[in-house]
This record gives sequence, structure tokens and C-alpha cells, in this order.
Amino acid sequence: MRAGNNRIMVYFTGFLMGLILVSLIMSRRAARDQAKVDPWLEHNAAMLDAGAEPLPKKVPGSIQKGLIIDYGELPAEGEPVHRVWLLRFEGSYPNVRIVEDIASGELRYMAADQIKLRLAKDVDVTELKPMLDELGLRLRMFNRKEKIAVLGVLHTGISAVPDTIQAIEPWSDLIERVEPDWILFKGE
Repeated sequence: MRAGNNRIMVYFTGFLMGLILVSLIMSRRAARDQAKVDPWLEHNAAMLDAGAEPLPKKVPGSIQKGLIIDYGELPAEGEPVHRVWLLRFEGSYPNVRIVEDIASGELRYMAADQIKLRLAKDVDVTELKPMLDELGLRLRMFNRKEKIAVLGVLHTGISAVPDTIQAIEPWSDLIERVEPDWILFKGE
């Protein structure tokens, strides 16, 4: 009976030590992830100091609540064609890009930190790896059935979405269509 009790005590002690060790490892990993600096937050501080242009009045109320983290006009050289705002939110689309056509006043809304692409026929998402590695892009999610992949963008500037779309053009044989990750509102 004594040997059985000792064995149970050894197992129980080992279990407790393992539990404590796993807990320490997980808490250190969580603390390390929280300590990473978000590049979007760095832009936020700079924009508050720079004083970005206010959003157009016709922007929906839900978007008006966002914090402007960057603003600029594109193209950077020559006569500007678009005004671009990057906004920060807490929620499903934390980084939103608003593009206003200066001539028409038309507004378009999209995710500021990702693009969406539809893969060409008979192309699997794993075939994107060389492109992703070369450009330093991250595959955020994919749907094999729909042949859709969502990629992160090259940088956090106002031209990140068009720059990323342009950068993947050499791999057009793998991609049927590439576009911003549009944000649509009810009724659009």
C-alpha cells in the first residue's frame, strides 16, 4: 500500500510542477507579445502632432469615430488625384483606409493593412510562398474552396495598398484578380 501512495504522490507532484512550468511559459509568451510595438500606434502619435485634415462630412458616422493616424495626397509628385486617410478602430477592421477622389468627391473604404486576391484556376495557396517570402508579406487567411487569399501589406503608409498590389504584379500568372479588401456599408 505504501508504494502505491508514493507513486500517486510522485505523479501528483510531477503534474503540479508541469502545470506551473506551462503556466510560466505561457505568461512569458503573452507578456512578450503585448510588449511588441504596433506600427499603427507609432503612426497615431505622429498624426496627432502633425494635425491631419478632417474627414469629409459625408463619411458615415461609424467611420467618423475612428482616430486619424495618417493623411496624405496621392500621387506624391505632381497634381494630387486622391486624398487618403488612415484610421484606427477597435473592432473587426482596426485599420481603415479612406480614399477620396478629389475631382468627383467619391469616397471608397477599404482595409488599410491587407489586400484580397482570387487565385488563378488550378493554383493552390501554397504556391504563393515564394512570392510572400520575396516580398516579406504575410498570408493572413485563405479559403481554398473560394480560392481567396488575404495578404498583409508592404508597409503602413498611405500608399501601402496600391504599392502592395503593384508589387505582386510579377506573379500575375498565379492570381486571377487582386483588389483592396473593400468595406461595404448596408445599401451599397
